[in-house]
Amino acid sequence: MFSKSLFKQSCKANGLMWTIVTVAVCFMLCCVMLIAGNGELGETKVAIEDAVVQGELTSQTESRAINYYEITDGALKFFDERFSKAMTETWNVNSAYAVAATALETGYYAQLLAQNNYTADSVEGMELKGVVFYAVNPPIVSESGVPTGENQFDKFFDYESLGVSAPDYKPYLLTIANPDHKTERDKYAMTQASIFLAGNMVKPENVDLMLNELKEYGITRQKFNEFGFDNFATVKSLAENTVVDYRAKLQYRLDNNADNKTESEIKAELAAELSKGLLASLPSNVSDALKEIGSADLYGTLVGSIFFKMAGLLLPIIYMIMTSNALIAGQVDSGSMAYVLSSGTKRKAVVFTQAVFLISSIFAMFVLTTLTSVICLAIVNVNTGLTYGKLLLINVGAFLVMFAMSGICFLTSCAFNRSKNSMALGGGLNMFFLVATMLGLFGSPVLPSIIRMKALNAFNYVSIISLFDVVSILEGGLAFLWKLAILAVVGTVCYIAGSLRFEKKDLPL
Repeated sequence: MFSKSLFKQSCKANGLMWTIVTVAVCFMLCCVMLIAGNGELGETKVAIEDAVVQGELTSQTESRAINYYEITDGALKFFDERFSKAMTETWNVNSAYAVAATALETGYYAQLLAQNNYTADSVEGMELKGVVFYAVNPPIVSESGVPTGENQFDKFFDYESLGVSAPDYKPYLLTIANPDHKTERDKYAMTQASIFLAGNMVKPENVDLMLNELKEYGITRQKFNEFGFDNFATVKSLAENTVVDYRAKLQYRLDNNADNKTESEIKAELAAELSKGLLASLPSNVSDALKEIGSADLYGTLVGSIFFKMAGLLLPIIYMIMTSNALIAGQVDSGSMAYVLSSGTKRKAVVFTQAVFLISSIFAMFVLTTLTSVICLAIVNVNTGLTYGKLLLINVGAFLVMFAMSGICFLTSCAFNRSKNSMALGGGLNMFFLVATMLGLFGSPVLPSIIRMKALNAFNYVSIISLFDVVSILEGGLAFLWKLAILAVVGTVCYIAGSLRFEKKDLPL
């Protein structure tokens, strides 16, 4: 059944080509994995992720700045009305101040809680209370109703370390009767809202909370510091600039309201525009692509979907086409098969030995690529979801692709007596599979949507290489199992069919 002498002859005849192809494939694999692992591929992905995260953090800060300003400005308006009314009744600043502060809590603040479905003791309710009362900074009153001399927000921040003073509402009270009081109120609201927002954000406990939320995006404390969101001056400046821009554009749109929109509608539209994040400000297809790139495992995609599924198969396919043809059809065409059979070796032994050689040579090739890829993965330091287990499965999948394709070539080699016919059909069909896979890549979900051409995805349905589901392997799914099983069946059926055909057909001996 198995001829050792014929196997040795096949090794001698094809050994040099196998060695050259194997060395070349392993060398290319080393270059791809090592250069990509230590080059700019990971840096590009990190840069995109950082840009997206920083853009979204900026967007959230700007949105909160506008929201804080509106709440603070509304609180000051409410307070001013109650204070002015109390002054006409009592003509006592301290008494009027206490009355207005109480009304602010039972009226304006309570209304905001109800509108947002917050409870006073919730985290959101406490933050809202800070925004409402920070600028006013009401005094702390004892149980007997006498002011203690301290204000509620005097110690809210470590003002000395932040480089600002605790909010002092008394100088602002002096401007209530002035004609320019509205302008002063707007400025005061902007300043105090920006200070409160910045001081609240840079609190160590709040920074820790944000870092915990951003951990899955690879944002470390050092990187967060580089963004500047732990710096009081940076956040305060961002908030103030946002509010200045907001106020200027709001006034312009109110003065040029051709569509007769309400003030609340204009404010909502303007706040949404000014606080757009990086992704929201881009066209949807571009932002989707940035999200895909930011969340994609570029290294795993390069190694699995591009090298092992396409580039790394090219040389093995050439070797397989030439070798499978030389093992059967080439010898029949040249007449050397007559000498092999005249030595007493049965056709069954010939075809079985040649099939074993072809399969074992391809298997040995991928054993070496597996070892090479594992060593390279151990050397590189790259953020990837590609593990040793997944890398082993990718190599197994690549081998089964070659097993199925070699089965097709072996079948044509056994079916035809002329080398040109065998290579034309078997080799041409397998090269078509490879080219179709390359074209199909540009239409597959492997590439970001911004450069994907969906029409080319049709090529993935005409290539058996598409059964090598690298995406499923990288994502940890199980869909690749039944697809690889189909490749194993295709290869087995083709080898058996080729063997039976060779045993029964007439040879030009």
